[in-house]
Amino acid sequence: MIATIFIEALKVEAIIGVYDQERTKKQLLIIDIEMQYDVLKASLSDNLDYALDYHALSNDIYAFVSASSFQLIEALAEAIADRILTNQLVKKVEIKLSKPHALDKADNVGIRISR
Repeated sequence: MIATIFIEALKVEAIIGVYDQERTKKQLLIIDIEMQYDVLKASLSDNLDYALDYHALSNDIYAFVSASSFQLIEALAEAIADRILTNQLVKKVEIKLSKPHALDKADNVGIRISR
């Protein structure tokens, strides 16, 4: 039984960007994550040992991103996906990474990837 667990609008500040001013000051990033996994054991047992622990996962992604220093959002999004896919329960992950203050004339800019 495949289900999707999601984390919406995980807010993290990190060094991201290619321009000099972006390399010295952390910027707000907003991360949406969707993960597909087989929930049968978790739903039948009601036991976290068989579930995708989204609390631990969100803490791990938060710590990873806040300590990172990528130039491109593409590279950061792939690194996040790689990190999540080390969890053997996860069969598919979709990441939406937003950089809301990147453009003066737009509300948001970002990338979506699916792995």
